[in-house]
Amino acid sequence: MNHRQMILYAVLCAVFIVTLPFKPYDLSFLPKVLPILLLVWLVNAHANFRGRWLLLFALVCSGAGDVILEFRYGGAFIAGLVSFLVAHLFYIRLMVLTPSRELNRYIITLPVLVPPALVAWLLWPRLGALQVPVLVYVTVISTMLYTALTRVSFNRTLVAGAAAFVVSDAVLAINKFYAPFGAAPYTIMVTYYLAQLLLVRGFLAEARGTRAN
Repeated sequence: MNHRQMILYAVLCAVFIVTLPFKPYDLSFLPKVLPILLLVWLVNAHANFRGRWLLLFALVCSGAGDVILEFRYGGAFIAGLVSFLVAHLFYIRLMVLTPSRELNRYIITLPVLVPPALVAWLLWPRLGALQVPVLVYVTVISTMLYTALTRVSFNRTLVAGAAAFVVSDAVLAINKFYAPFGAAPYTIMVTYYLAQLLLVRGFLAEARGTRAN
């Protein structure tokens, strides 16, 4: 991604973020999903590389989740959760295209799973019928971060992207199920858009044989 594309992405993200105080409003899903559509376009325009379709599918599923979560119907949250879960599965598949480190590196990296586990434990009594879906989701997104950390081809941009995604979803869950707070929507969206940008930059940099570190 060049500087102009980065600036355009930041502007599109800011457009939605500054409208957060006015939600709900008609067609709010449109400014929300535009940054992700830009990433889809950039990946699609990139020269073909191993895992390109996986990255496109991950972004499309994320964009679908963005749109669904803006709708107001009973199953919207679960449907959005499923869309993002599938996106994370595509990201995990992308991560493991690169071989993993030896067993001792797996063990050393295990503590990274503690914060998501603590969030799940904190929210567990308040989740009700969503306990199992949320547990599955936490497991999958934690796996994405874990696989980013255990790759032989260590890429700090991908690790930062996966970590930002975990932070975004943790704040969303805490805000929704435990203790709502005013800055939550801004924190969620800033870390979410940052996560998607870093993941795309990291994978495209690897496709070019460089690192976006």
